[in-house]
Amino acid sequence: MSITFVVGTGRCGSTMLSRALQAHPDVLSMNEFFTSVACRGTLGFGDRQVDGREFWAVLGGPVRPLDAIAASAYPMPELLYPYGSGRFRPETGVPTVSHMTLPALTDTPDALYDALADAVSGWPSRTLPDQYRALFADLRRRENTSVVVERSGASLAFLPALRAMFPEARFVHLSRSGPDVALSMSRHIGFRALLLRTEAMALLGLASPFELGPEHVRLLPDHLAHLADDVDCDLVMRSPIPLAAFGAFWSRLVVRGVEELAHVPADRRMSLSYEEILDDPEGQFARLAAFAGADPHPGWLRGAAASVLRTDRPPVTDPDTLTACEPGTRALAHQATLFADTADTADTAGAVDTADAVPAATR
Repeated sequence: MSITFVVGTGRCGSTMLSRALQAHPDVLSMNEFFTSVACRGTLGFGDRQVDGREFWAVLGGPVRPLDAIAASAYPMPELLYPYGSGRFRPETGVPTVSHMTLPALTDTPDALYDALADAVSGWPSRTLPDQYRALFADLRRRENTSVVVERSGASLAFLPALRAMFPEARFVHLSRSGPDVALSMSRHIGFRALLLRTEAMALLGLASPFELGPEHVRLLPDHLAHLADDVDCDLVMRSPIPLAAFGAFWSRLVVRGVEELAHVPADRRMSLSYEEILDDPEGQFARLAAFAGADPHPGWLRGAAASVLRTDRPPVTDPDTLTACEPGTRALAHQATLFADTADTADTAGAVDTADAVPAATR
């Protein structure tokens, strides 16, 4: 089974890319899957043994940060679940996989959720990565697709965990100009909340923003205290966050991501930029499809290219933001020289389909 991860900082054209992949007849597009999982903290990462019931508890449990945003007055376009008509309500908890992943696969996400719950809960015990492989294989059979592409916003943050769990996977680094990303992040409630949680993490000396808990409320200043228990979306949007802070956040993700991608074998890594897609959408989508092991169907290419919208915004000129983005900009330039882009020469035809290796209990 061919698995490709599209990793990036978020706000870099990745949602546009997911929409294009969802339209490809051969691609199982796992939209925002591991970002959703990451909102559960460390539960969804590592190589521990879990049985089907434990695994489904990770995927089917509620995600309070996403629930709070879904119930707020601040739209987050990545949240695709039909909150007004679906069975689940953000006030009482929407399953992890239902906010963004299942609605990208089907118009009836509750029915798919029920089918998966029945199947997955009975799976035998195995490592967490093998449970994910079994899930991808199950969904691939249901959707009649041949390759798996997972794309999550801010996934450079957990790239080391993805590499450790899926050493066989291919990786596409999707990037965009840092100042433009910073501006987009500054207007996005999800990234504003993430940046504030990262600030709280630093103040408390925690290793992960998802380690925040109710016990930390009294230790944090007022503008961060709510994040330790729930998410006050009004406060998140009102909090004064300098644009340069988002530029620095972008730089940190890019610098660490480029360092990690340098260890990926050359035939299993590819770089792609938002600006390249705007300039040559059909050519870049064709490269991506071929790299992931999917046929670049002409009809799909035309449709995907037609879905690309160019928005002309004035350039970011704030000097502090430009300075904050310099480390990330240098890292991207270094990446261009560090490894040759092998997307056009990668041996995608040799991708091994391991569906037959999935235990029969998952079929």
